[in-house]
Amino acid sequence: MRHLAPILALALAGCAMHDLRDIPPTARVDFAADQGPHERAQTEWWHVHADLVEPGTGEPLELFAAFVVQRTDLDTVAGLPAWLGANPAQTAFVKIQARDRKWTADRVNFPDLLAARFVGDGLDLRHNDWRIAWEGQSLVLRVGAGRQRLDLRLTPRSAPLLPGEGGLVEVPPGSRQLWAQVDDLAVEGRWRDGGRTRWVEGTGFYKHEWGRLYDPRLDGFQWFDLPIPGDRHLVIGWLLDDGMSGVPGSLAWIADAQGRRVDLPVEQLRVTSTDTWHSLRTGARWPTAWHIEGAGLDVEVRAVPRDQEIWAFPAAVYAGPATAEGSFLGQPVAGRAFVEQVGADMPKLRFLYASRAPAPSAGGERALATRDLQGPAAPTSAVSGTRWTLDPSAHTFDRPPQVAPGQTVVTLIEDQAAPPPIPLEDLGDILQDLSPETLDAILRQQRQ
Repeated sequence: MRHLAPILALALAGCAMHDLRDIPPTARVDFAADQGPHERAQTEWWHVHADLVEPGTGEPLELFAAFVVQRTDLDTVAGLPAWLGANPAQTAFVKIQARDRKWTADRVNFPDLLAARFVGDGLDLRHNDWRIAWEGQSLVLRVGAGRQRLDLRLTPRSAPLLPGEGGLVEVPPGSRQLWAQVDDLAVEGRWRDGGRTRWVEGTGFYKHEWGRLYDPRLDGFQWFDLPIPGDRHLVIGWLLDDGMSGVPGSLAWIADAQGRRVDLPVEQLRVTSTDTWHSLRTGARWPTAWHIEGAGLDVEVRAVPRDQEIWAFPAAVYAGPATAEGSFLGQPVAGRAFVEQVGADMPKLRFLYASRAPAPSAGGERALATRDLQGPAAPTSAVSGTRWTLDPSAHTFDRPPQVAPGQTVVTLIEDQAAPPPIPLEDLGDILQDLSPETLDAILRQQRQ
């Protein structure tokens, strides 16, 4: 009888079905109210990165942690329902990196059904002794790898940032998600290095996304967070197809401490890998250096150290610190950056995995406005072989009869001239004022 309870729990967990719903095109993020889990979301994840130092010795320490929830109602593996194994499937993975050492670990809630669970109504997610939770105005994080343990408190110093339209981000043709992050957090806490306990402090950022992520035409992404003058962050989310070229849905923006954002014309960007590192453990060949140019940006980014791979079920992730050197709109860019990427090589047997879109949500009777997509067609451009741009002024409109509820309407235009580069030589003294309003005016003029 004592073995009956776990077996029964596994059967019930496998049969637990969720009323999954697509994100409606009119949805917006409420940062304070949306930190906890969203049971109707197909995929949801929380990421934390921290750049730390021990004050007494100056020894650096870097942390990357991610907690992922995948509700498997609509997924199949080799034609079998994925929820027979686990629903939801919960994964957490961690990388702790010192100057010359690296520790990684990952956890999956199967077969230990009690390893991952939410406590209460807000964000308090636990994988055995790992934990990520909001307590008051601060985020608390407890993770470990090998004999290393970190107990940290992260307190926001900048306002929440909501990408896209109030946090709504679309990745054509079928993915839509809600997204919120905090770019600057003060971090402090304890680092247990084997039998030794040390105090560490530094800075970090936090990201929370939920919705529908999986799409068979999306094979990975590269994420760059770069410092720019004026205590601002320049972020590039470069989505990859099976040829490792950028695809529609890639985005780039500049944000300040008030959470104000100016979107850059991503169709003008080029992200070119200039160096790679081969993992003997997974066989993946990861880009480790990039030249990013266009939209006023000319920057070299280099991951330091090169080995920042995290082996996490069911795929590997590459995440950690980097250096950035170059210029943006004629002003110098230099300092520490952050890089995250997935998809250098896709997981073996990925073709056995399939997923369907969730049902439309209430409010899906409105679709996004038609957008004309145009831009340069080049092997390293935002879209291989397709010319496109996104109209940032697009708003929702009443759904025409021929459009399915919740569907994104997109018009492709071939053979259109690429937008001209930002005329740096014409900006003059305006480069001394890189306020969001100034940048917005520059880029608005650029798009016209």
